[in-house]
Formats: sequence, C-alpha cells, structure tokens
Amino acid sequence: MEELIEKLEQLKKEISALDIVEELHKRKDEVMNDSRLVEKIEEYKKHPMESLKKEIISSPSFLAYKETETEIDLLILKLNQEFKKIRKEYDCR
Repeated sequence: MEELIEKLEQLKKEISALDIVEELHKRKDEVMNDSRLVEKIEEYKKHPMESLKKEIISSPSFLAYKETETEIDLLILKLNQEFKKIRKEYDCR
C-alpha cells in the first residue's frame, strides 16, 4: 500500500510539472490581476446579468484561461480512461 501511495505522489508531481498546468496557473494569475475583470466577476456574483456575463466571457484573459482549463479537462478525461483500463486489468473478483 505504501508503494501505491508513493506512486500516486510521484504522479501528482509529474502532473504539476506539466506545461499545461503551469500555463493554467499563469492564465489564472492574468485574470486575477485584471482588476476590471475581477470587479465584473464580483458584480456578476452579486447580481447575475446576461450583459455582464457577456462582458466577462469576451475578455481575452478570461477566454485564454477557459481554453487552458478545457485542455486540463481533456487531460483529466484521458487519465481517467487510462485508470479505467488499469482497473479492468487488475480488478479483484
């Protein structure tokens, strides 16, 4: 069991070091440093309006963040598919 935990920790380190993960952190920082965008997001949380939502999602920094987030989601999907294959091979019945 300890070996499994070590392997999982190693996997987490490998994933954290991926360029796409670093890119996501960079894009998030860009969004958080855009004070006008953050103000709009906070306002949208308080008073959801379609016009405000359109302004937020049309922001270049927000779009870049969402694109990178989608790439991360695809990576997670691929990992889950591989885990399912492994689980089928070693399934205890």
